[in-house]
Amino acid sequence: MAYKRRIGIFVGLFAFLGGCQIVGSLEPELVLASGDEVCGDGVDDDGDGLVDCADPDCGADLCVPNAPPGWEGPFWVRRSPWDGMSGPSCPAGFTGSAHYMSPVPAACTPCTCGDVEGAACSPPKFRCWASKNCSGDAVNTTIATVGGCEKPFIFQLNPGAASCRIINPGDLLSNGTCPASGGELTDPGLFQQIVSACELAAGAGCAEGSSCAPPLDDGARICVRSSGGGVCPSGWDGETITAYTSGQDARNCGACTCKQDVGVCEGGTYRIFDADGCQEAGSGADADPPIDVTGSACANVSALADSGTFSIQALEASVLPVTCTAEGGAPSGAVLMEGAVKYCCR
Repeated sequence: MAYKRRIGIFVGLFAFLGGCQIVGSLEPELVLASGDEVCGDGVDDDGDGLVDCADPDCGADLCVPNAPPGWEGPFWVRRSPWDGMSGPSCPAGFTGSAHYMSPVPAACTPCTCGDVEGAACSPPKFRCWASKNCSGDAVNTTIATVGGCEKPFIFQLNPGAASCRIINPGDLLSNGTCPASGGELTDPGLFQQIVSACELAAGAGCAEGSSCAPPLDDGARICVRSSGGGVCPSGWDGETITAYTSGQDARNCGACTCKQDVGVCEGGTYRIFDADGCQEAGSGADADPPIDVTGSACANVSALADSGTFSIQALEASVLPVTCTAEGGAPSGAVLMEGAVKYCCR
C-alpha cells in the first residue's frame, strides 16, 4: 500500500494561566494517509465515493472504539520535543489540543566578575638625600597626588650631590569594585515536551461506537483522556501519559556577587627634572634629561642638582592588583505544573 505525505499549516495559540506567557506559531502538520484518502476526516478526499475507513485505502483495521463513559476521545496522540512556541502537530483535517510534560529544571548561567573598577592608590613614599648614595639626613619628598609637581629644598643643601629612592608603597585610597554578571536561567522555557491530541470523528466504514483513525506513525498512539485521573479503562492500558495544561515558573537564580581581596599598593614612579615646574631643561652645558626613579634602589640624581633649578613629579600611582571571586547564582525552585491530564493509550 503506497503512502503519501502532504504538508499543511496549523496555527496554534496558547496562553499559560498565571504565567502570562502566550505562545503561538506556524507548525507543519503531518498528513499520514494511505493513497489520497485522509483517514478519519469525514471527507471523500480521493473522490472515489468512499469515505474514511470505508475506503480500501484506509481499511477497517484503522477503526478504534470510542471512549468509555467518563473519558474523552479517542485521540490520535503523539509526544514530541517542544520548542516553547509551536502548537500541536496533527494530521490534516483534524483539530488538535496540546498538553505539556517534562518541566525544564532550573539551571543558571555561571557568575563571572569583570575587571576591577575605581581602585586607586596614592603615589609611593619618596625620600631624597643631600648625598650621592642616600645617606645622611633624608627629607620627605612624597607628593600627594599623581601629576603633582614640587621643588623640595633638599637640593639646595649640597648642590652637586643628591640621591632619591622609594621607601614604601602608597596608601590604598579605594579598593574599587568588580562588576558581577551571570545568574540567569539558561532555558526560560517551561516544558521540554508537547503532547499533541488530535480528535477523531466517527467517520465512515466503522461499526457504531467506533471511529476511523489515521495510520499511526512517528510514535503516535490512539488514546483516551481524563482530567480526573483514575484507572485506565480496559483495552486502554497499553501506555499511560500524564501531561499538564500549563505551568507557573517558580524557578530562580541566586544573585551574583564578587568577593574582593583587599588590594595592595606597589610600584609607582617619580621623575626628577633639571628645570623648575617639571619641564624639560633647555639647551646648555648644565641641561640634563630627567631621571625616573622606580623601586627602592637608590638613584644618584646629582647631575640634576648642579644648579638652582630642579623639580620632582609623581608620574603614576602604585599598581593595585586585586583578585575578585564570583559567588552566588545557585538555581532553585521548579516549574509548578497545573491542570493534570491523564492519557490512556491502546
